[in-house]
Amino acid sequence: MDVPTRPVWAEIDTQAVAHNVRQFKELVGPSCQLMAVIKANGYGHGALTAARQALAHGATWLAVAFPEEGTLLRRAGIASPILVLGGLVPQQLEICVSKDLAVTVFQWETAAALSSHARRWNKTVRVHVKVDTGMGRLGIQPDEAVSFVRRVKGLSGLEVQGVFTHFASADEQDQYYHWQLQRFQKVLRDLEREGLSVPLRHCANTAATLFDPASHLNLVRVGLGLYGLYPNERRPLTLKPVLALKARLAAVRTVPPGTAVGYGSQFVTWKETNIGVLPLGYADGMSRHLGGTAKVLVEGTECAVVGRICMDHCMVDLGDVSVEVGEEVVLIGRQGSGVITVDDWAACIGTINYEIPCMLSERIARIDV
Repeated sequence: MDVPTRPVWAEIDTQAVAHNVRQFKELVGPSCQLMAVIKANGYGHGALTAARQALAHGATWLAVAFPEEGTLLRRAGIASPILVLGGLVPQQLEICVSKDLAVTVFQWETAAALSSHARRWNKTVRVHVKVDTGMGRLGIQPDEAVSFVRRVKGLSGLEVQGVFTHFASADEQDQYYHWQLQRFQKVLRDLEREGLSVPLRHCANTAATLFDPASHLNLVRVGLGLYGLYPNERRPLTLKPVLALKARLAAVRTVPPGTAVGYGSQFVTWKETNIGVLPLGYADGMSRHLGGTAKVLVEGTECAVVGRICMDHCMVDLGDVSVEVGEEVVLIGRQGSGVITVDDWAACIGTINYEIPCMLSERIARIDV
């Protein structure tokens, strides 16, 4: 493994990605396709690694948020179908056509403009119509779906390949979730009744895929589960965490009682204390809220992060652990018998687990292992 010169890196377990993809493929069965969601640089794990592993182990589709993300995949030689999930401005449409990206549509102006670009490029652009069943973000209203799909089907250069929706509370499997699913199922029935054939029908994100087989239809969109993360405490599949975050100690200092550590002097030693300094901070995506709450592993022992997180550094109370500059420290992952998870960090700052890897900046090298 080639560790970069800067002593901070994230290790990406490629076999864990492969394992997780196979788990989901086995869950949904051969009649249902798997779309691997690799937007936001693969939820912070590295889009290219995630894409290649997903496609090699059962995924047939990729999904990104914006066409610029799809362009990076095309430049890397990935030829598989890619769906752009986000809403687009006119300036982005030609990118989708030139890079053979499938496009989410829910506005007539967007569909008409795509048709114009498709004719100019002499291409057929695949589109997926998004229905807003209750997320309140993007999509046409359910009662507009039939007329909208019919109009889009009449545009030259476009192929209505899919219709989909997105759940607001699939992780909770509550009444609102089931109401959304029922609304989408009615849209599908209405399209079928009107003879409007749409090959791909999808609504399940990771949570719905895990918890409700009725949502699988013939394609599921798996994002956080791909990276070994769960949407809640339920564990119907055995997923493997993909990311480990590591650094090397940049300094080790023994300070006397009464020493203030960090900005604002929020932490003051009450006895002689060994303080370790790690060369990463909030510019790397280590939230300031982790100061005084998070732990790291040094020689397999949990050590507290103390003081405020700085832009480029953070400090650790080493306790009785005897280490030197250059010692490897695990911020997320395993060391010896100790383990610190993405969920642990999320609990420290009161957020969802997949926000944590998404926060990790490009200053941190991703190393495939």
